[in-house]
Amino acid sequence: MSGNRGAVIGGAVAGLAALAVYWLTLAPDLTAAHWGGDGGELMTTAVTLGVPHPPGYPTYILLGKLFSFLPIGSVAYRFNLFSAVAVSLAAAVVAIASYYVSAWDYKSQADTESALKHTEAKAGHANMLQYVFSLKFAAIAAGLTFAFSSLVWGQAVITEVYGLNLLFLALFLGGLLGKRTSTLTGFFLGISITTHLTSLFMLPLALWYTPRRDWLKLGAGLLAGLLPLLALPFLAQSGSPVVWGNPATLQGWWWLVSGRIYQANVLALPAAEMLPRLQGWGWLLLNQFSILGIVLLGVGFWLYARRGQVRLAAGLGGTAVLYLLYAFTYRQADAIVLVLPALLLLTFLLLPVLQQMRGWALLLPLFLLLLNFNGQNLRHDTGLRPSAMSIFQQAPPNAVIITQGDPELFALWYFHYIEGVRPDTVIVDDNLFAFDWYRQQIQAQYPDLVVPIEDDLAGFVERNEGVRPFFLTR
Repeated sequence: MSGNRGAVIGGAVAGLAALAVYWLTLAPDLTAAHWGGDGGELMTTAVTLGVPHPPGYPTYILLGKLFSFLPIGSVAYRFNLFSAVAVSLAAAVVAIASYYVSAWDYKSQADTESALKHTEAKAGHANMLQYVFSLKFAAIAAGLTFAFSSLVWGQAVITEVYGLNLLFLALFLGGLLGKRTSTLTGFFLGISITTHLTSLFMLPLALWYTPRRDWLKLGAGLLAGLLPLLALPFLAQSGSPVVWGNPATLQGWWWLVSGRIYQANVLALPAAEMLPRLQGWGWLLLNQFSILGIVLLGVGFWLYARRGQVRLAAGLGGTAVLYLLYAFTYRQADAIVLVLPALLLLTFLLLPVLQQMRGWALLLPLFLLLLNFNGQNLRHDTGLRPSAMSIFQQAPPNAVIITQGDPELFALWYFHYIEGVRPDTVIVDDNLFAFDWYRQQIQAQYPDLVVPIEDDLAGFVERNEGVRPFFLTR
């Protein structure tokens, strides 16, 4: 059997096991659990081919639109399943990449596959699955350890962009560490940037581990991966009721894809909030791989050093620290989810010690599965539907519903535009009203309303008294 075949089997075992667990714990409806407040907006823009909040997430929108056609459950359930499939595939890719990492001492992919075939030939005619499980436990354990860490698992059972981002980052790391072509590696890095801008932090690692002679190929692949960003001007013209900014112009497109609106949060955590955040995050981060896993990370780094692979270990660990520092100093309550790529990187640091443990390595993901199951299980989560339906029921006929920002706004968007709840109402958000483009969109969508040129919500209400009743959400 070829090395490729063995790697795929190991990846399939990890991916299918993760998917089975995710399916059992999947949220059945729209939910804000696990920092999933953007779910309603992402579903609304994907189904209607609109443009969500910066940086626009075009790859998520296009793939999500395809996933929305699945003839299973509600639209919300399909998008939750979309996340589950994406993260399961990421776990499979981690396992496949880990399979090849066992031959890192070889200088090329051809040498790696030749070595694997030579090793597998020694196994004789033993059953294929028995062989994979006996010699490649570490790869499967790595994939499942990643899959069952609580933060990763939490994103796999709700609607958010992070699952898809982890998939493309896993493909990038698999190409980089598995010594695939630099063009393909760059492509996966580029497309991962279109799913979340923090993927840019992987660029130094890519340059660090790619021979300088291949940097041009890496750059060409990266540019190809960024091409979905060019779809944003076309999505803005699709007629969707939700389009952030004005990406049809160059200035508006750059405002969107650069995430300028959120740049004030970078390195902006007030000093007074650092200690409380450290206390709140400390135990949570330690529990991602369990205390045992944290100890094994240190052993893994030491084993890399013994193999003479300090440069690789330093690249993985240094990039993980960069993500952790960025997330810690980011001034938003849900900043903890920004450490997800760090968990992916640290999984590869675990690999040498998992290899030493052989079959016992599977005890680590099994322990994480038992530890995190109840906390990540959303199978019976009632979600946001009851509160959203309450708002719609209380609003008078033809009312203008004034919301106070997300996730309330995003939830109402989903039920209003996707499930057709209360089509007589108009939803206007207090926070978004500050943007010129938003007020212009309201005026275009509802010509019966008088929308002021300036940011004046009180004036908007006053000018439209008698035209429509107003309902302020609490």
